[in-house]
Amino acid sequence: MPLDYPTLDLLKQSHPAWRLLRSDHAPLVASFLERVFITPNRRVMAQAALAEALEDELFGLRQRYGATTYPKPALDYLND
Repeated sequence: MPLDYPTLDLLKQSHPAWRLLRSDHAPLVASFLERVFITPNRRVMAQAALAEALEDELFGLRQRYGATTYPKPALDYLND
């Protein structure tokens, strides 16, 4: 794949990884995935355990940055 401007611009608009990097939620997603999957070398997790881990992450962020930081419940973010 060429890395010319039109190709990269198209990827920026359509590729899921590029869309994630452009998202306002990118720091949350990347840090959460690192902590829950990469660091412990885990590949599979039940939805309930994932939701609980994300809820813990959101709680910590809200404690640190304010109650309006990621105000929805964990399942809402997982189902988006």
